[in-house]
Amino acid sequence: MTPSALSRLRDKILYDVLGHVPRNRPFLFGIGLSKTGTTSLNDALEILGYSAFHLPPIAHADAQGQIRSRWPWWVYKYDALTDLTVSVLHAELRETFPNARFIHTRRPLEKWLDSCRRHFTAELGQTRIAQGQAYLNDLCDAFYGSHIYDEAGYRAAYERHEREVMALHGGQPGFMDWDLTQGDGWAPLCAFLGKPVPEAPFPVSNKGRKAS
Repeated sequence: MTPSALSRLRDKILYDVLGHVPRNRPFLFGIGLSKTGTTSLNDALEILGYSAFHLPPIAHADAQGQIRSRWPWWVYKYDALTDLTVSVLHAELRETFPNARFIHTRRPLEKWLDSCRRHFTAELGQTRIAQGQAYLNDLCDAFYGSHIYDEAGYRAAYERHEREVMALHGGQPGFMDWDLTQGDGWAPLCAFLGKPVPEAPFPVSNKGRKAS
């Protein structure tokens, strides 16, 4: 067995079999909802040297529609995680990982709703099923009330998430509330992370596209 394979086997035993959770790891969690710039954040973190995972498979909805966490052992190898599967677990993540930092990406509500209208379609739902990601439809059903866009449900979910995030994380160390639509580029993110501003332009990902 190669050293790499041996290391992977060790990690699988630790995390998947023995249930070990690396609580003290300084993870970075992007807890903004989909369509708030989560892909741009993820790409920016990669440029800054983080090993980042957009939409990791760490959350699912059970048969009763309750959202539960379920981490594959290999996800613990990443430094940063972003998007809906992370944001729905924000309270659990703060309790579990005391050294973690949290970035809440947001955008003006009406613009977010318009983006969701174009993104969360029946076509997307069918694509997820075809790609073996039906659990994402179930997760959206549990969080938004539907995996196909419904204005009232999505508006209520956005406002609820905003209230809950600010009540739990607002004013806490290691928390950043960030509207990427302001066009501030690298400056606020690098200041928060204590990183030098890179020469590369700040990524603007998924603009005008349906991909998550």
